[in-house]
Amino acid sequence: MSLIQQDARKEYESFLMEQPFYLQLKYIHGDRLFDFDQGIGYRNLTVQVGYVCWCKGDKEFVI
Repeated sequence: MSLIQQDARKEYESFLMEQPFYLQLKYIHGDRLFDFDQGIGYRNLTVQVGYVCWCKGDKEFVI
């Protein structure tokens, strides 16, 4: 995984943790909320869809 992709993930996860719905997601999914598989993406579909949208804002598409 590239350093740029790791930085984007950290930035996205920080952004997500600041959202009003974060505590609800954390309560439902626990410590597995940000589980990530290389080549696949986030295991949690809600987090993955958000990440795809986040990256599209940077003119990227992550699958």
